[in-house]
Amino acid sequence: MNRIHVLRGLFYPDLYTYKLRDSEYVPGVWKNTTMLVLLSGLIFGISAYFGIGSEYLSKNLTAVSRENYELQKLLFMIGQLIWGLFYGVAVIFIPALFFWTFSDIELKKFVTVQLYVMPVLLLEKVINIPLATGIGLIKTSSPFSLGVIAQYITNNDFIIYFLAAITLFKIWAIFIEYKYIKMLTGKRPGIVLLLVIGINLIFWLFSALFSFIQFEKIL
Repeated sequence: MNRIHVLRGLFYPDLYTYKLRDSEYVPGVWKNTTMLVLLSGLIFGISAYFGIGSEYLSKNLTAVSRENYELQKLLFMIGQLIWGLFYGVAVIFIPALFFWTFSDIELKKFVTVQLYVMPVLLLEKVINIPLATGIGLIKTSSPFSLGVIAQYITNNDFIIYFLAAITLFKIWAIFIEYKYIKMLTGKRPGIVLLLVIGINLIFWLFSALFSFIQFEKIL
């Protein structure tokens, strides 16, 4: 088994599914996991530096002292950085453990699959930064998500947040997971699709829930 090449595995799943399935040893898993988790924390921290998601702080700008505002902003950035680290760990390990429970395949191979998925989700986060800072698009108004459509059909905030969590990047991630999990487990396509959509549905529900309760205010 060649060492993990995250980007090649991402763009050439047809080739790397066979390599991953037939390999007895997968080197570099934990090194790449650590790097991607740290990168996730960094990207979330950069996003917070530009004030994305901190609109509630700006509203209080005139109500608190400058020192107090800067302290709250710093705490928000630290909270987002920690949240980014947690997000990276969750995206890599929760689906891997979920898929692992339905097979007798080594856990490290499912972790490897998630290493191919993680860059897609981080790319989405990076693209959202200029969209938010340049033209003021918030997450629910992203042109890559169903959030825009949701705002036309309902006033229910939870439903809007839920549909906004379904983006083109998430569909891309599902495609990658499906290709690898199908080849690794050998299960029927319908079963694999059900497992992949099921775990992503849980993530979308939690994403909507955290947005609905404005979890960033707690951090």
